Amino acid sequence: MDVTTFTAAYNGLKMAKEVFTGFAHLKTKTESIEKINDAVKKVGEAQDALFQLREELFRLQEENNKLKKIANENDEWKKRLENYELVETHGGAVVYKSKEGTNHFICPSCLEKKEIHILQDKRVMSGDYNCPGCGKPFPVKPRNNPGPIQTKPDWIV
Repeated sequence: MDVTTFTAAYNGLKMAKEVFTGFAHLKTKTESIEKINDAVKKVGEAQDALFQLREELFRLQEENNKLKKIANENDEWKKRLENYELVETHGGAVVYKSKEGTNHFICPSCLEKKEIHILQDKRVMSGDYNCPGCGKPFPVKPRNNPGPIQTKPDWIV
């Protein structure tokens, strides 16, 4: 049932109430007036019930629209996540890696908050990448060991 149907039914009941009220003003027998007044009362009650149903319909339609919006957002998010897979990097970090396009990694902590932040290479020997969203470091590349530190030669005093 839609709003137009409710409006038409409401207007029909309103017209019936007016007709019955008009009959009540005519000079008729007391018994007829009581029946007409009873009919007017019932039509009024029907109008009230119809008005409440219309309000409930509006509320349900609004709730339905909100739920559809949430469902669409969830579908879009799931579709976006299909482009990533959980991997362990050479440096030992567990992050999400892109399946398509430019090879990149995203933060698993931020992903749980429905945010996607591409990890940025800090260009340090530890091989760490940094999340611009939460600031966490992730050891993506293997650690680069420069070798032993040389001490000064014996001939230097």
